[in-house]
Amino acid sequence: MRGGPLAGALVLLTLVTGCEPTDGSVYVPGSYTVRESGVRLRSGATACQDTPGTGNCPDVLAGLEPGDNLYPVCQSKGQLVGRNAWWVYVDAPGGRRGWVASWFLTCPTNRLPEVDLCTAEDFD
Repeated sequence: MRGGPLAGALVLLTLVTGCEPTDGSVYVPGSYTVRESGVRLRSGATACQDTPGTGNCPDVLAGLEPGDNLYPVCQSKGQLVGRNAWWVYVDAPGGRRGWVASWFLTCPTNRLPEVDLCTAEDFD
C-alpha cells in the first residue's frame, strides 16, 4: 500500500476546552448537567462544607434531572461516589445553592477544570 492505510484520509483532531457534556445535551458555557434522574442537591452544617457527602450533607434541597443546568461555585474532595471523591458546590435551578457529587455530572473528569477549590467565603 502506497502511503499507508491513512493515505488520502482526512484526519480531524478535536480540541476539547473545559468539559463539555458527554451525553449529547446542549453545552451552556460555565454549566454542567447531571447524567441521570434523581440526583440530589444537598446541604448541611459545617461538616458538609468541610467534607461533602451524603452523611455530612443530609438535607436534600432538590432532585435534579438530566438537562438541569448547574453552575459551579467551587469544588472540594469529600465522600467517594462511584470512582470520584470530588463534590461541586453549585447554583441550581430554582435559585438553590448546594452540593452535588461530581460523579453524576456530564463532565468526564473527576475534578472540574477551571473551578476553584472551596473556601469559607464561598458559603457566606
